[in-house]
Amino acid sequence: MKGKRPGMLRDIPGELSRKYYDLLLRNETGGTFWRAVMDDSAKVPVLESQDGIYVTDVDGNVYIETLGAFATSCLGYSPKQLIKVAMEQAERLMHVSDWPNIPRAELAQRLLEIAPGFLKHGQVQFELGGGPTVDLALELMHYASPPPRRDIITFFGGYHGRTVASVNLAANAYNREGFPGVNFNVIRVPYAYCYRCAFERTYPSCDMFCVTWIERLFESAEYGVYDPNTGTSLVAGLVVEPVQTHSGMIVPPAEFYQGLRRICDRYGLIFLSDAIPMSIGRSGKWFTCEHFGVTPDMITICKSISGGIWPLSALIARRDIAEAWANRPDKHMGTFHGNPVGCRAALEVIAEIERRNLLAHVTEVGNYFLDGLKALQAEHEVLADAAGLGLALGVEFVRDKRTKQPAPELAARVASEALRRGVILLRVGYFGNRITFMPPYIITKEEIDLILEVLDQSIKAAKELA
Repeated sequence: MKGKRPGMLRDIPGELSRKYYDLLLRNETGGTFWRAVMDDSAKVPVLESQDGIYVTDVDGNVYIETLGAFATSCLGYSPKQLIKVAMEQAERLMHVSDWPNIPRAELAQRLLEIAPGFLKHGQVQFELGGGPTVDLALELMHYASPPPRRDIITFFGGYHGRTVASVNLAANAYNREGFPGVNFNVIRVPYAYCYRCAFERTYPSCDMFCVTWIERLFESAEYGVYDPNTGTSLVAGLVVEPVQTHSGMIVPPAEFYQGLRRICDRYGLIFLSDAIPMSIGRSGKWFTCEHFGVTPDMITICKSISGGIWPLSALIARRDIAEAWANRPDKHMGTFHGNPVGCRAALEVIAEIERRNLLAHVTEVGNYFLDGLKALQAEHEVLADAAGLGLALGVEFVRDKRTKQPAPELAARVASEALRRGVILLRVGYFGNRITFMPPYIITKEEIDLILEVLDQSIKAAKELA
């Protein structure tokens, strides 16, 4: 079976995919993402080309890739306009090792122009990826915080990268296992995962008890973070995702972030929003925090900023925080920081989103997608908690909706069945039982209909195999 379109069954892997798969098994280490994608990594096809929201494997089979290349390809795969701009820049000035250049200067200004609230008056620093940018933010946070403030509050289910400092923030024991420690403590607290509330309460009658619980950490010196008698605080800041993407698109109520902002203001904590997968534009606004009426003190951005054609990330920080090392040049340097090709691509991404009114489009098709997922949720007893914001959506697989018992094996079978039908899904979550959708912003309602149809077919096929 060769050359199948999305919606059509195909053999996975095909003959050529098997050939390259064997090469990878022999020559690449086992610590790679692709080995963990499905319930059987041997079912992963080897990709050869891409266009729009589609990717094609070496056997000619076409797939809809709903991961958006980990949320990077906001304008689709191999976007011709971005490639053209990047090539023009590469021919003029391609690489200058963390040196001033025109695209770098223009992008720093442009990011501040679209930044929320008081961050419009902040400062920008460039990096190359999500984890390194979180490291940068932590470095600056600690530099701006007086001793003994060194500890960080973060959240169960949080994902902040795989570098040494960023992985230390994670709750996941597997991610942290084997990594050396760094010189700060991490206080992990429950996120507003309302479907599975850690306190077994129900929103909105809970009155955001998860926020109240964090506030109580500051009531006694015996809780190890703050002494109310002396005002001594050990906590430098709080790091939180606006939407927990790696844990399955957990979207909290706006009151959650408003409560976190209140805590940070009261106790002098630096509020870092780790918006790596959600910026820029994935929620239907430039920055997800705009939905919550909250401006953080720092935002990390990456993924879609350069459309997936060049590694680029950035930190936007409140000016007084950023100026903590104003007289300390080279506190955080990198060979490819502020690369002119990446910065020129990012400028074009912002311009293209504006030209094509893609923020409004993301809102419209995101709502359409969510409505379709909720319709499937009503139809299938095993499908629960369809949630999302813009084109960041997720669903949860359970054994039944009354007990909410997670069904990770079923979720894995659904992902495998969808792959056989030409739709690539990502299985994640606290219990490995959620599937997420992060497609390019250019996706159409017709393409969403096909994804929903394949998801429906895959659920039915997976239940038959159970």
